[in-house]
Amino acid sequence: MAEVTALNGISKGRVQVELDGEPAFVLYKAEAGRLLIEEGRVLSEAEQEGIFSEILLPRAVKRLLFLLGRKDYTESQLREKLLSGGSPAEVAEKALEAVKGYGYVDDADYVRRYLECYAGRKSRGCMRQQLVQRGISRTIIDEAFAEWEEKEAWQPGDEQELIRELLERRHYDPATADAGEKRRQYAFLARRGFRSSDISAVLFREAG
Repeated sequence: MAEVTALNGISKGRVQVELDGEPAFVLYKAEAGRLLIEEGRVLSEAEQEGIFSEILLPRAVKRLLFLLGRKDYTESQLREKLLSGGSPAEVAEKALEAVKGYGYVDDADYVRRYLECYAGRKSRGCMRQQLVQRGISRTIIDEAFAEWEEKEAWQPGDEQELIRELLERRHYDPATADAGEKRRQYAFLARRGFRSSDISAVLFREAG
């Protein structure tokens, strides 16, 4: 049992329902009216479950399918979309499990597609950092990278070749670059996630 302690308008047509003083879920005003939800009303556990399963969960699943129809998202990003939109954590998790069951959410596959798109354009360190920031577990990232490196026969020297290509696009001339220019290029490459040893090998040791 829980008491409706407030109905807070969050948009023209939606309200956030508070139960026992805590934000609980979001409904359209018409839905709240149909369900006779008003301040002071006590909702039974069965009524709360009905709202979750019959209204909020189908809506959350529909929202996820809409988002995934527009672009790829990680599981973490989708969870945050639902929570920031007012979905209860329980509903968000069940909705995610539903779309994962459909095969629409797969973080490992997301990493594979990411690597296909950005390998050869970004450093391995940069790619790893961005994937972690998107909420993907390091275990999944490590496994996907190992699979990619085996498939592409990746070698450590490939990072140095990418550094050379980036420097060429930046019109870097090792024959005329002074110490200050090398420091600026070093800082740029470090921000892109390249290892110090690879940067130094190209900027300093190759230049003689």
